[in-house]
Amino acid sequence: MRVLGMNCAPRVAYLAVIEDGFLDPNAPERLLAPAGLETGEGLLECIREVKRVLGQARAEHVALLMSEATAAPSSARTELETLIRVAAAEEGTRVDLVARPTVRSRLGLPRSGSLDTHIQSGAGPESGHYWRKGRALAVMAAKAVVP
Repeated sequence: MRVLGMNCAPRVAYLAVIEDGFLDPNAPERLLAPAGLETGEGLLECIREVKRVLGQARAEHVALLMSEATAAPSSARTELETLIRVAAAEEGTRVDLVARPTVRSRLGLPRSGSLDTHIQSGAGPESGHYWRKGRALAVMAAKAVVP
C-alpha cells in the first residue's frame, strides 16, 4: 500500500510517500498552498493542487500528522489541513488524522521530548529536500499507519 504522509505548517504541507516500508524518492516532497485562500477561487485552486499531488503520489491512503497537543495550530494550518481532507474525500482517498502520541506508540519511540527529537530513529536517515523543515515528520506519520 502507498501511504502519503503529510505534515502541515501554515501555507505548506511537507510530503512523504511510503510503500512497502520504504520512502519513495521520486514522490512529491511538498505542497505549497496558493495565494489568495481567502477567496473562493483560491480555495478551489488549493483543492485542485492537492488533487494533482494525490494523483502524482499515487497514494491509496493519507496520514495527516496532527499538531503538538501543547500548541494550538494556526488558522492557516487548520485551513490547509481541511482543504487537504476535502480534496482527498472528493478523490475517494482515505485520510487518517494521526496524533503524535500514536506515532510514538506505533513506531516504538520514547514519550519524552518533542517528536522532532526522534527523527533519526522514527524516520530514518535524511533523504531529499525539506527533511528538517517537516518532511521527516511526514515520513513518521506515514509509517505509523502502514499496516
